[in-house]
Amino acid sequence: LGGEGNKQGKLAKSLERHAKESAERAAKEAVAGMKPAIMNSLHQTMREVVVPAYESATRQMFEQTSSTLEQGLAQISLNQANNAANASSSMAPTLQAMSAQMMKMSESIQSLNMEVVQLRSAVNSVSVQNQNASAQQPGGAPAGPPRPVGIRDEVTALCHSRRYEEAFTKAVSASDGDLVLFACKNADAGAVFNSNGEGVISISQPILICLMQQLGAVLISAEDAGDVRVILNWLQEIAVTIDPTNVNIQRHVGSVVQQLLANINSKMSSCDPAFRRPLQMLIQILRGLL
Repeated sequence: LGGEGNKQGKLAKSLERHAKESAERAAKEAVAGMKPAIMNSLHQTMREVVVPAYESATRQMFEQTSSTLEQGLAQISLNQANNAANASSSMAPTLQAMSAQMMKMSESIQSLNMEVVQLRSAVNSVSVQNQNASAQQPGGAPAGPPRPVGIRDEVTALCHSRRYEEAFTKAVSASDGDLVLFACKNADAGAVFNSNGEGVISISQPILICLMQQLGAVLISAEDAGDVRVILNWLQEIAVTIDPTNVNIQRHVGSVVQQLLANINSKMSSCDPAFRRPLQMLIQILRGLL
């Protein structure tokens, strides 16, 4: 009985192992058989569902991005146009003021030209009268042709008429330092810088800054003591009279004063010792303008 039981136990284990191996083999065969179908189904799903869906989502994303970018660019262009319009409108008063100033300058130039023509006519008339009077004198030499009226004659006549703004405008416009010095010699500095005895200046700030610049250039080459004295006197008057905050000259004052200081320092190294103190005083005044 014991031996028979052992046989039955072995047989049961053998059957169990055989059943297990058969089940595993059947499962492998089933999987192997199903694998091609699963792969085909997966590929079909990728082709027909996943890829088209991805393409659609990607296309929508790019379309949204493109639309957003176009809207942003359009907004930037609109903002730039608005800024340009605002800048133009804010500059309009400035442009109008500049236009009005230019019109006034044009009228002043026309008026000055007319006065110059009248002045030339008057001087020519006086010259002709003098010439005729000389010709009528007994034993007088034959009169020659009338002497043409030069710019110095015009400046002299204007200074004698105390029309200093016109006289110095003509002088500085010629860009001739000797002519500017000539005008200073023929003008009454006391009347120029203290018109009517009330401290009223007879010449404008732009002309003052031009005088300062051109007299500073003449100072370097001036050798005659009388010329140096006239130049220093006028530079001192200009330095204490000029208004560095005046809107017409304030952007030029710094460069003109710096150049004048350089010219004075250069002059001090070679000038007559008698002028050193006036030059040093002028330097102190000019530094107050910076």
